[in-house]
Amino acid sequence: MRLCVVGGRLQGTEAAYLAREAGYEVVLVDRMPGVPASGLADEFHLFDVTADEARTRRLLSSCDAVLPACEDLGTLQWLDEHLADWGVPFVFHLPSYAVSSSKLRSDRLFAEIDVPRPLPWPDCGYPVVVKPSGSSGSEGIAVAGCAADLRHARMALEAAGHEVVVQQFVEGPSLSLEVIALGGDVEVLVSTALEFGADYDCMRVVAPAVADPRTIAALEDSGRRIAKHMGLQGLMDVEVMVQGLVPRVIEIDARLPSQTPTAVYHACDLNIVSLMVEACVGGRLPVVDRSPRRAAVYQHVRASAGGLEVVGEHALATAGPLRLVEGFYGAHVALTDGPGPGGDWVATIVTRGRDAGEARRVAAGVLEAMADDLGLLLVEPSPPRATAPRRGAYAGLRSAGVSL
Repeated sequence: MRLCVVGGRLQGTEAAYLAREAGYEVVLVDRMPGVPASGLADEFHLFDVTADEARTRRLLSSCDAVLPACEDLGTLQWLDEHLADWGVPFVFHLPSYAVSSSKLRSDRLFAEIDVPRPLPWPDCGYPVVVKPSGSSGSEGIAVAGCAADLRHARMALEAAGHEVVVQQFVEGPSLSLEVIALGGDVEVLVSTALEFGADYDCMRVVAPAVADPRTIAALEDSGRRIAKHMGLQGLMDVEVMVQGLVPRVIEIDARLPSQTPTAVYHACDLNIVSLMVEACVGGRLPVVDRSPRRAAVYQHVRASAGGLEVVGEHALATAGPLRLVEGFYGAHVALTDGPGPGGDWVATIVTRGRDAGEARRVAAGVLEAMADDLGLLLVEPSPPRATAPRRGAYAGLRSAGVSL
């Protein structure tokens, strides 16, 4: 299988790594040089696929399928139109993405089928989350604790041309679930738990999630109902905050996410990229065995003159080309652009254990071994923000966004 991945940052790294693990030949295209996923690809092509139709057709027609790992709507629409004409399978469903990429549209869907979700303003009290309907990541999102804060946040978004969503701020553990559907058949995959640092960026994923079985069952039920109602064709990520035992749906994304698929792969031997490709090319869902074999902890670290610390995923977005290293200081695997002479470098490390506790202990040992070998101070991360939402939900309690 020769798979073309369009986009080489966070989602592209996820796609390239898992495609490589599936034994695929990975062809990566990005308009920027030195993107993180370029170190994991068999071929890297530096150009804008929409700028040179003849070149794009030659390259993409040499591949068995194309998987987008970007959120530029113009690029996605261009690929959707041209790949259909060229007869190349496109591992993406634009109508599903159109629903999930609008928070207003997806929230109306949640209301129609009565899945638990944050209450809309003004049916809730303060604090509230104020966010743009169409943006991804943390861009433009704020929390308002009073009427004046809400007014200022709304005005700022409207001045920038955004439709505005205002809803209840829900605190609790954060969970994620991938759902795949095709032709009316729906499979829920494996729930993961998400942990956050002081900057509200996801720094750790634990698979499978350790949660009350009633919460997991309710999350899976919501995922199935959303997928069926929206006519999902392909993959969708469902993100929730758990209030008591109730998982309240914060948002959905009908695309390949970053982080959680690799955590699921190491916990369950379930490769979400190969599952997506097989479904798209074969025209039906493969048989899925989602049984956990072990627990996996997936996290990011940064080494610098200031020490060694666990950081959020966006530290990887600006990394250089990553390479795959097995047995990295005792980790099962690592993706890293270091160690190198001077300067900062980063790594994503995956540790495994019989349960989450053991996988966490192995991860702690990896950090200690790294710090000792490199002569760096091990900086204790801020307490995990299990009550903070994932990147696309309330991750923007800071106002600056980072491109995925």
